[in-house]
Amino acid sequence: MRMRFRYLVLALFTLSSIAAVLAVTHMDNLPAFLVIGPGYVVQAWLFETHRALGGAGYYLTMVVVSSVVWTLITVSLAAALRKLGSLLGRLRAA
Repeated sequence: MRMRFRYLVLALFTLSSIAAVLAVTHMDNLPAFLVIGPGYVVQAWLFETHRALGGAGYYLTMVVVSSVVWTLITVSLAAALRKLGSLLGRLRAA
């Protein structure tokens, strides 16, 4: 069974969004801080350039940026594994 790549991306983005929302509420431990880290860095940069969002925008920025970053990381790893699998399949067939 092969899963379409866009469904994989949508599922990974949903899971990383859920993880980021949970991480925002539990920033007192290291794994949560690692999950929300990319969003925290972007929010800190926005604060330094005097463009920071306050209130819900603060949390929304951290969650969305972290979700996008972790989705791109996992999708790029999945694409590399998919390419490697097809390459190994061709080598075995030859």
